[in-house]
Amino acid sequence: MAVGQAEPDAREFELVARLGEAHANISSNPFLDHAFRTVEYRIRVCANPDGTWSYDEDTVLQIRGRSEPFHHTDRNLLSRIAAPTPNPMAAGGPRATP
Repeated sequence: MAVGQAEPDAREFELVARLGEAHANISSNPFLDHAFRTVEYRIRVCANPDGTWSYDEDTVLQIRGRSEPFHHTDRNLLSRIAAPTPNPMAAGGPRATP
């Protein structure tokens, strides 16, 4: 669970989680830890003046058999394409039956 601090009117903020941290830790499972271990996750989010959102993230992995950490990076620009549609389940609407 990555955490960070930002002012209420901030247009940009960063969230970080590190392996072993008390409040912003990274959890895993034996299957994943066998091949690699996530040691840090960092994401910077920007609410752009034109209404778009962008993010830039870096996941640092210690891969089995490699001495240097591997940085898996991702970045994107998100634009709204339509107004949100409420989830009918949240509004008490009909539920699907099995």
